[in-house]
Amino acid sequence: MKTMLTSLLMILLTHSAYATEWKLISETEEKDKTVSWYVDMGSIVREEDYLRAFLRTSWSVPQYGPDDVPYQSSTYINYFDCSTGKIAYTGNAYYRTTEPAGKPLHQEPEHPVEKLKFQPVRLGSAGEERLRFVCKFRSKNFMTQRPSSSYLG
Repeated sequence: MKTMLTSLLMILLTHSAYATEWKLISETEEKDKTVSWYVDMGSIVREEDYLRAFLRTSWSVPQYGPDDVPYQSSTYINYFDCSTGKIAYTGNAYYRTTEPAGKPLHQEPEHPVEKLKFQPVRLGSAGEERLRFVCKFRSKNFMTQRPSSSYLG
């Protein structure tokens, strides 16, 4: 019994150590839907010349992928080149509900940074909001190591 309680306690402590702390970055309201962008505050790290962060987009109404399966949120890794104002995406996962829970409906692998295509953000776009928000942490010395756990399930 004591061993089982110890194991349960270890699982709970481990789970809470890797809990995602979603912070709303921006939100847009279109005619028929609201789109919200979040960042996991604990995931913002410096990696080489970039900042790397785990992000989430949620839609108030279902979106449909190429296979016509509805989803309402996606999570992904963003690399931010704060010097040039460019962003690269990788490791997308799509979920049925607005909260990324359970097994993803579809998942794309994470690629190494040297294989990513960095794209400039458009002025006034959600990409610019994400870039501006995350790049505020550019000079923070305490965020220099990539987390050891995978965010993609």
